[in-house]
Amino acid sequence: MTNQLINTAFNAALNDKKLIGGALKHCHITRQRSDYDDFFQECLLAYVDAYCQYEQLPAPQISRNNYLYTKLCQRIYDHWRKNQCYHKYFGNEATVEPTTNADLINHLILEDLVAELSIVENQIFNHLYLQNDSVTETCRQLKISRSALYRRRAKLFKKIHHFI
Repeated sequence: MTNQLINTAFNAALNDKKLIGGALKHCHITRQRSDYDDFFQECLLAYVDAYCQYEQLPAPQISRNNYLYTKLCQRIYDHWRKNQCYHKYFGNEATVEPTTNADLINHLILEDLVAELSIVENQIFNHLYLQNDSVTETCRQLKISRSALYRRRAKLFKKIHHFI
């Protein structure tokens, strides 16, 4: 790769932030995440690599934007998996690494959903669906009535339905 090609690729990456943002959005990486900037920087580098690779292809079969978008999504998934592996072995929390792209997408959606919920909705979600507590147990731990729990659960369902 020549320096001129690399410079052209960097300029194209900086001018094509919508494509990078679209790839991040497709992979459920939102600005609310604390590591969004890390993912964005990783995408800039991936864009440059993919741009240079595309220019060196003898006879490309797909458009440059499709090629770049695909490469960006692949790099985002790889970066996410590396982060999960690092946190699994070296971080404070051990997290379960998804084994398929569907598991990864579901995990990212759940992560974004939890960030959108209020504290009480988060507690209700944790008790009822993650810990499989009964309604009675959840009411006792949160110190709310059954009718209040049912009302808040209905609002939670609406948020989940709107989110998905």
